[in-house]
Amino acid sequence: MPKRKYTHIKVLEEEILVMRESGKTRQEIADHFGLSKEQTVNLVLDTIRMAWKQEKKRGAAELQLHSDQGFQYTSQGYFNL
Repeated sequence: MPKRKYTHIKVLEEEILVMRESGKTRQEIADHFGLSKEQTVNLVLDTIRMAWKQEKKRGAAELQLHSDQGFQYTSQGYFNL
């Protein structure tokens, strides 16, 4: 997964257009940005880890997380974080 700050999709529009013009498929672009059609446990854990790293750099004391309590958030991997 690329190390990228959370951003609005509009900000990425130019980069996406360049990738499309260079022949990249939609799937290749989605993979480049770490996007997935399914919310797997690893996707959720990677996203939380990335958010923690960004918050640590900012010196924030805590990270607030809202979840729907899906299976990803009740997994052993989540509790091991």
